[in-house]
Amino acid sequence: MLALIEANQHITGVVLPVLPQNHSLHSNQIVLNTNTNDTIVDYARKHALPIWNPSTLPSTVEFDVIVVACFPNRLPEHLLDRAQLASVNIHPSMLPGYRGPSPLFWQLRDGLRVVGVTLHHMSSSIDSGDIVSQMEIELPLGISGPKADQLLSQFGADLLLDALQNNVFGRKPQIGKGSYQSWPDAKDWHIPTTWPVLRAFNFIKGVENWGIPFTLLTKQDPVKVWSAVGVSHETSIVGYRRTNQNGQNEVGFLDGWLQF
Repeated sequence: MLALIEANQHITGVVLPVLPQNHSLHSNQIVLNTNTNDTIVDYARKHALPIWNPSTLPSTVEFDVIVVACFPNRLPEHLLDRAQLASVNIHPSMLPGYRGPSPLFWQLRDGLRVVGVTLHHMSSSIDSGDIVSQMEIELPLGISGPKADQLLSQFGADLLLDALQNNVFGRKPQIGKGSYQSWPDAKDWHIPTTWPVLRAFNFIKGVENWGIPFTLLTKQDPVKVWSAVGVSHETSIVGYRRTNQNGQNEVGFLDGWLQF
């Protein structure tokens, strides 16, 4: 949103999601964090923009483009059809891979260092609409989830502004079956020690902000950790837990040791 404001794009209003009460991420965690002054709600209030949810958006409001980013509600087709030019979504993966509500989690879990962001038209199928543009991005080692989100958001904003400023919302069909992943469940926080050690380290650092412990599947009892502090590529014993000469706890992975 800030990128649109700075580029002098006219914003008609802001639509916030409606989340179920039992959802793991509540609205105050997404947009109503009172400890900062740079949430979407803060910007909307600062610039006197109306705030709605999908059910309270007035039928009399006119707009050229609907822009969605990390929006957990599926918008009805009658709302998408109200956009005069396009209804687009900024999705943090190289579609058609990693459709669904938490693509960064799954890309990090799968060990991807090169991820991406896609600007695509919305349709009745989740994350399946024609592509406007997309870009690959290499993540730094050990990047945190919030910093990765910020990086992907910056590149996503660039794709959106390019389309808006050139008034071009092309359509390139998504090729191939693609993949879809839902929200992770308990087993998805289990980490096999047969992984390369950097895969484990990057995954832990990238999603530790979720506040859920990881389980390292050692040859002894499973080890619960909340974070990781480093890696070494010394010859390891896969699945073995020890204390190194610096007093750090570590577990052996395929090609090194993970310290925690």
